[in-house]
Amino acid sequence: MLAGLLVLAGGLVVIEQLPTRYSTTSTISFAPRSQPNVSADVIELVANKYAVVAASTTSVASAAAAASVTRAELRDALSISVEANTANLDIAVSLANAREAAAAANTIADAVNRAAADDQLIAGEITARADPVSAQLQPSRSLLRVIAVAAALLVAGWVSFAARQISRRAGRPQ
Repeated sequence: MLAGLLVLAGGLVVIEQLPTRYSTTSTISFAPRSQPNVSADVIELVANKYAVVAASTTSVASAAAAASVTRAELRDALSISVEANTANLDIAVSLANAREAAAAANTIADAVNRAAADDQLIAGEITARADPVSAQLQPSRSLLRVIAVAAALLVAGWVSFAARQISRRAGRPQ
């Protein structure tokens, strides 16, 4: 039982010491401008072009300034992806401050939207802006606490089982 309590206490201390990060996402959706014969594959390819715009030095620099973080910090916290079989560009930012994360994601989304405004083939629209209020807390403290309790129970059970086995063997005549 003591081993389980030690694992639980140690796990909870480690969990509370983990740095808190807030993750926010802005989404830009792309659609054909006026040409009905543009295939979904073409739109997805063009959306990938705008993923490059989102990750560009200029976009990252302006977003870093808006979020009051360094470019290097933002570059490490930035994730840009085009969902498979869609024309949705997701700009996710994970920082220690929810407002800074949302400001960075929204600034990059605005830069991509401005760049897409002159595109003759597709139109971009920000369909979801990053919101600091709905930012996801990472790592999930409640999930990690459940894992710590499960680990403590497993260790306590294992130690109890091992102690019983040792005491049984010690009591047997040779």
